[in-house]
Amino acid sequence: MKPNAMCIGAAKSGTTTLYDILKNHSDIFPSSFKEPHFFDIPDVYSKGLEWYLKTYFNQYNKQSCIIDFTPTYLFDKQAAKRIYNDLGNSIKFIIILRHPVDRAYSHFMHSYRDSHEIYDFKTALKLEKKRINDKDYLSKLRFSYIQQGLYYESINNYFQLFPRENFMIINFEKEFLDDRKKTINKIQNFLGLKNELLNTNLYSNKSSVPRSMWLKELLQKKGIWRDIGKKIIPSLKYRQFIKNKLQTLNLKQVQNIPLTATDKKDIFETYFEEDVKLLEKLINKEMNWE
Repeated sequence: MKPNAMCIGAAKSGTTTLYDILKNHSDIFPSSFKEPHFFDIPDVYSKGLEWYLKTYFNQYNKQSCIIDFTPTYLFDKQAAKRIYNDLGNSIKFIIILRHPVDRAYSHFMHSYRDSHEIYDFKTALKLEKKRINDKDYLSKLRFSYIQQGLYYESINNYFQLFPRENFMIINFEKEFLDDRKKTINKIQNFLGLKNELLNTNLYSNKSSVPRSMWLKELLQKKGIWRDIGKKIIPSLKYRQFIKNKLQTLNLKQVQNIPLTATDKKDIFETYFEEDVKLLEKLINKEMNWE
């Protein structure tokens, strides 16, 4: 069976928490771990649809909703077309949209804590276009603080291919944070599921830093250890499961230094204000961001 639903974004907008909530629904079958990245990373997509289904959904057990949670599908310009070609136009999409400055800053802090970011936030925003190389997808994901928050173009790209009734667009602050129980019930209805009482008091993927930089770098680097791991554990699914567990155990929570209200307002007006106006018209929904 192929996925008939997806949560495609936005990154740093509560998608991990939503995954952890919905995976406990008896009639939902999520991918074996979050973020397969099949439709957005060219090297992964080249492995083919059969590989994707076998790797992430081979334990399907007659649930009516089969769902892929990969928040960068929204941002990637090729993902929508690939999804359309491989899965058809009846698939349902959940999109959580966070204030674009807060999303960008959370994204920046993630890159900074992982030792990928060498600039301060404002400088990184100014240099973004120069730093992103479309041929280097990893750098594109790491440093696209502005681009991943320009929601209008990304959503419009999907609207060109799929019926608008296939989309549930959620305001992160007002609906997912402030009115979560009601929103989770709406999601279940949108997916055509019986409403179940799910634990909504979850807050996943909190800000954190590695306990051991050596272990973090070992898990990320290619080389002899990765080759040995492939021989010992041939299954990509189980290797990824073990890697995710080790990464989680290697994290300790930290508090981000918040942006000042003045900086947030200035960044919003400089980079995002016009896009939000277009977005609100496109989706016929006021986001109440400023």
